[in-house]
Amino acid sequence: MRKRNNIKMTKIVLTISFIILFGRLIYAAIGSYSHHKSQKQAQVEQSMSSATQENPSDKTP
Repeated sequence: MRKRNNIKMTKIVLTISFIILFGRLIYAAIGSYSHHKSQKQAQVEQSMSSATQENPSDKTP
């Protein structure tokens, strides 16, 4: 009886650990995607501002 109880408890602990691990993976994936998106947006804005500073003659007639 004691052996069966230990196996059941081990399965419960492993299941909870897996759920926590999976949740952390999802959380990290969402965070890395938003970080990548904001970095890309900042890079586009920086290239746009440097392009307008390099070519001011395009705006004058």
